[in-house]
Amino acid sequence: MMIFETIIKLILCHLVGDYVLQIDFIAKSKGDNIYHLLVHCLLYCLPFYICFGFVWQLIPLLVLHIIVDLLKARYKLIPYWLDQIIHYLTCLLYLI
Repeated sequence: MMIFETIIKLILCHLVGDYVLQIDFIAKSKGDNIYHLLVHCLLYCLPFYICFGFVWQLIPLLVLHIIVDLLKARYKLIPYWLDQIIHYLTCLLYLI
């Protein structure tokens, strides 16, 4: 698979996982409810699992998504734009 195709798949996986699969209720409550945060993070990883299978990159993708979203949603330490940059950089693990 060409690197360009992989990057397009990674972008699409991120968009589907972070937006399409996250209902309003989860988006609004994940800062107050750790269970909802974990549900969001697991659903975020689903498109990556479907596209790439269960590979080692899926584990740090999940763990880092949990950490970053905790810092953003619960503790308000990371602004939205930085949250997205970190998520996209994390996706680059799939290029290794």
